[in-house]
Amino acid sequence: LMVAETLARYGKPPAAETFGVVNRSERILLMIDEAHRTQSSDLGDNLFEAFSNATRIAFTGTPLITEQHGTRRTVKRFGEYIDTYKLMDAVHDHATLQILYEGRTADTALKDKHGFDTKFEDLFKDRTEEELLAIKKKYGASGDILEAEKRIEAIARDLVGHYIDNILPDGFKAQVVCHSKLAAIRYQQFIRSALVERLDLEKRKPTPQLDLIRRIAFLKAVVVVSSDATNELAVITEARKEAKRWNAVENFCKPFDFDDPDKDLTGIAFLIVCDMLLTGFDAPVEQVMYIDKRLREHNLLQAIARVNRVSKGKSRGFIVDYIGLANHLTHALSIYAEEDAQDIQQGLKNLLTEVPILEERYQRLLQHFRSVGVAAIEAFVTGTLAKPEAQVAVVHAAVGAMKDIKRRADFEVYLKAFLQSLNLILPHESGHSFRGPARRFGYLLRMVKERYKDDSLDLADAGAKVKALINEHLIDLGINPKIPPVELLSADFLTSVRKHAGGDPEAKASEMEHALRKHYTVHFDEDPAFYKRLSDKLEKLIQEHKNNWEALADGYEQLRAEALAGRTEAIEGLTREATTFYDYVAQLTFDHGDVPSQDRQRLKELMLRIVEMLQGSIGIIDFWKKPIEVKRLRGNIDTEILLANIPHLTEQHERIAVEIIKLAEKRHEELTT
Repeated sequence: LMVAETLARYGKPPAAETFGVVNRSERILLMIDEAHRTQSSDLGDNLFEAFSNATRIAFTGTPLITEQHGTRRTVKRFGEYIDTYKLMDAVHDHATLQILYEGRTADTALKDKHGFDTKFEDLFKDRTEEELLAIKKKYGASGDILEAEKRIEAIARDLVGHYIDNILPDGFKAQVVCHSKLAAIRYQQFIRSALVERLDLEKRKPTPQLDLIRRIAFLKAVVVVSSDATNELAVITEARKEAKRWNAVENFCKPFDFDDPDKDLTGIAFLIVCDMLLTGFDAPVEQVMYIDKRLREHNLLQAIARVNRVSKGKSRGFIVDYIGLANHLTHALSIYAEEDAQDIQQGLKNLLTEVPILEERYQRLLQHFRSVGVAAIEAFVTGTLAKPEAQVAVVHAAVGAMKDIKRRADFEVYLKAFLQSLNLILPHESGHSFRGPARRFGYLLRMVKERYKDDSLDLADAGAKVKALINEHLIDLGINPKIPPVELLSADFLTSVRKHAGGDPEAKASEMEHALRKHYTVHFDEDPAFYKRLSDKLEKLIQEHKNNWEALADGYEQLRAEALAGRTEAIEGLTREATTFYDYVAQLTFDHGDVPSQDRQRLKELMLRIVEMLQGSIGIIDFWKKPIEVKRLRGNIDTEILLANIPHLTEQHERIAVEIIKLAEKRHEELTT
């Protein structure tokens, strides 16, 4: 009985048995992964003894480096590095993301009454008995401060607010790292309560955001912890069972699916842990880690790396620190040599280090417009131009300066970079002064897109927070950002152009010109000969009138009317559809599309036969997805071309047959109706 009690109290003593020497060959290779964790274990020692002359190759992302680790140092066990690939190497290669951290603690909170009431205490550092008593009194705690319910409730409310305002807009998820299993249970309880509070707050707003309300209602928090063999609290057991029922880890790794009622468990947004999923867990959908646990050395580095996985729309990972870790980063990373610690700290930067980058990107945008003569651009984007006429003048100058396609592309690149930095910082107060410029630069991009009908200009990757900021501004101006620019043949095209131009004839003519060019390019393959003639007319018009904007605008209206009417006349002896193919083959085969008089009748008869053949063949379901049928039709058309005995066509019969098939596919609807 006494032996059993002793074993229960102290645990079973380690075995003294070893493997002994198994093989002394030098031709054996031992490859060890996660070497920082396995290199000093009994198993590691036994393997080294068993294969004493083997070559040892170790892999580790967090080697033990300093002298304090003695014989456990990685280089002592395995020799010098064969190769190193450091944190910033991966960031530069875009294999991982840089991590931004935000400290929510104050080292001076105990001495400063306001700070003590409003900040969370730095509990990473060693505290005196007096300080610990003061902190416990604040939270009414009698036991472990890191398990104090009032403290956890306050942090849970803060982190839920941070998550909803900073992370949820872009659709990413969060991991909460706690001190203990009991703390994890309490975090789950108070995170759920904080979500209910925020949901109620959003519903009571004068103009509720229905989409945000729907998203918050979808969110869930789950605890994932290891089991205790004995004396496990019932609430911990129930939390583990819930996580298993919900298949928590797998559903956490999935993106939110707000629309499928059968996928409501993808709403697991908060994964609350204390002793699991801090190493080797790969979830690109996780962008933020909220830390309330004293982590050091390789455990710290392994944990924070959960947020640096690459994912679409994710430009950084975030660490939000409630324990004081950010105040003692150098100490927490003390196992690393100075060079390595500096590399790590380059990859783990304070959120506010992004502010100078934001400012530099803002200045680069301003310089982009100043370099092309828009001197008042900063006054415009900051809203300091007194007169509306001055603002309109800047808009026309800025949009006009973007006529060159490279300048437009650079504007988009510079604006995206600026908005991505702003998206990282908002809603932090340091980004507030940049919100106005973001709105106005976004407006300018929209006007450039309208003027030049350039669909390549897009802010899809800019980040949800800044896109919402810009879209709200555009809606206030009567522009729906979800509706693409008005196209040439739209009934309200001319009205839209006049509105954008605001009485400026050059702006009106420029937008019409680019609308015509876009329309010709988009529809060219539907009737190449027709749109080639219109394109030639456009170039002739521009050469004739150059900077006479009113004359150009009148001519553009006439060209628009022709495009709107489409091909209205047929060549004598041909249907309108046969005329389309006749014109195209003539353009492909003869100089300037001029068919010699001796070949005209034969070409007309050939086109009538081919159009009849097309109409009789392509009407079957999914014809163009049946390569055998398409090939047979192309062969029949090739035969008809050869039989027509028109020398110019015979010389390139295969090419002409291919082009006719391409045109027929583009005109499927016209041929079959």
